[in-house]
Amino acid sequence: MLKAWIAAAAVAAAAWSGAAFAQNAPTVSTLDDAAWLAGRWIGEGLGGTVEETWAPPMGGQMVGHFRLMREGAPVFYEIMLMEVVEGGVQMRVKHFNPDFVSWEEKDGWHAFAPAGADEDALRFQGLTLRRLDDQTAEFIVTLRYPDGVRDETLRMRRAPL
Repeated sequence: MLKAWIAAAAVAAAAWSGAAFAQNAPTVSTLDDAAWLAGRWIGEGLGGTVEETWAPPMGGQMVGHFRLMREGAPVFYEIMLMEVVEGGVQMRVKHFNPDFVSWEEKDGWHAFAPAGADEDALRFQGLTLRRLDDQTAEFIVTLRYPDGVRDETLRMRRAPL
């Protein structure tokens, strides 16, 4: 059920929020706008504990991973890649079950298209990563539920590696 929910959410997120973000935000031209993400972030969201870790920009890319835990057990993982494409920085995500079986096809992933950035936020179609200060951030993702589409906020804080 969660797998279908996340997959449907990714499609809904891109369709639902892309136009509004793209019209109002300057475009990201380099990964310098994303460098503040480097490090480990922990917090709450999606009904559990979340953790996201990003390596610093290198070779024109940033690589990260995410996990959602509920009641001490993993729910799913993501491997993430940010890179510069025409129009700005995009994020590609590949999802995995706790047994590391991919949700997407072998060569597949979900792409969050660039929608803009400023000093404290990266905006993608369906996803915003916003720095509140050096130690806290909000990651907001647009998801589709059976009763409609809504934003989910992951409240994050920096943590030691």
